[in-house]
Amino acid sequence: MARRSLYYLICLALIVCAVALAKDLAAQAKAAPPAKTVKVGVVSAHSGPIAFYGLSVLRTVELAVKDINERGTIGQGPGILVGNQRYKLEVVSYDDSADPAKSVAGMRRLAEMYKVAVVFGPQGTPNTWACQEINVPLNVLFVGMSASDQSRKKGNPLYIQERSPTLYFGDPMAQACIDRGFKKAAVLTDVNEAYQSWGKRFKEKFEALGGQIVGFETVDIKTITDYHSIMTSFKAKNPDIIFITMYEEPMALAATHALDVGYKGKFLFNSEWINKAEKILPLDRIEGSLVEAMLWTFYRKYPELDKRGFQTAYIKQYKAAYGDEPALTGPAIHDPVYMMARAMELSGSVTDAKAIRAACPKALQESKLPLIFPNNDVLKNGLMVGAPELLLEVKGGQYKLLQELRVPKSVLE
Repeated sequence: MARRSLYYLICLALIVCAVALAKDLAAQAKAAPPAKTVKVGVVSAHSGPIAFYGLSVLRTVELAVKDINERGTIGQGPGILVGNQRYKLEVVSYDDSADPAKSVAGMRRLAEMYKVAVVFGPQGTPNTWACQEINVPLNVLFVGMSASDQSRKKGNPLYIQERSPTLYFGDPMAQACIDRGFKKAAVLTDVNEAYQSWGKRFKEKFEALGGQIVGFETVDIKTITDYHSIMTSFKAKNPDIIFITMYEEPMALAATHALDVGYKGKFLFNSEWINKAEKILPLDRIEGSLVEAMLWTFYRKYPELDKRGFQTAYIKQYKAAYGDEPALTGPAIHDPVYMMARAMELSGSVTDAKAIRAACPKALQESKLPLIFPNNDVLKNGLMVGAPELLLEVKGGQYKLLQELRVPKSVLE
């Protein structure tokens, strides 16, 4: 009899709990409407000569959006919470084939057809500058992937630059060459303004330190595939080191052609030197060469040194999804996705580009986002700052860390 009474009491308690839970869930449902969808745009090259870079942008945005939709920006998902409304993010994209005119057409299409307030891309300085002419009237906040010092100086209030201008790294790179006894250097750059200015800055500093620039050539990597003649000309002037600043695969090809014509000196590579370059020209063939690198280049090689773990997790996720490592543009666009999503939450809007832009600094300053690079602020000119870059030396087929490279905030503001 006692057992039966206890059984009834337990059943009654369970019923009461179930009723209370149902009421609580109903109250929550009433308080929080069902999740809506907000679209974010991507403009990048999915076809053409630099599709590897553009696809890395698109895929990384898609992976970051997937994570945010599942876990939230700071682990309070699913999706983002703006006011009392939850949103799932949806990616809409446009293939600009690396053509600035198509970048503009793509941004217009995403803004007018899909009403996006935020666009990731385009990639490249000419493409970024073209989109800076139209994004403000369209009420679009965009992350233009340009390493040019001029991009942030155009006064565009709805522009975000995800990386410090690279020309400033020319100074420590030149100093490192002089410190290693390199007295003569040659420079080969792409026509892209960011690469040209990087090469010119290196030249100025190298000469100021007493070095001699014996050759300076600029090429369009989209049309040039044979660098033998240029490297033959460089070799004749006997440089100790050749600085090559361009996209990843052409850079490795140019260096290979230098070796083909008998060049015996060292190379200095820009930050595009990553996995595809290593496959074209293995590290054991460029012993003693120098590489200016973003953090990701180093940690992808030595994941045990990635103490925060976000870069390693990203690479693992990307390779699992696509069977390959991303181009440099992939990790570069990862953090802006999280920043923009969190800025929507902090601003209380998914449509007001100005409000979202105003909330971007706080989104980073909270230090709660799972960022690949430890960016900690957005300057008034739109530049994301905080993460250092690295100068590496190739030793024994491995990378040796020489120094961190930081550009003073006073120079960048």
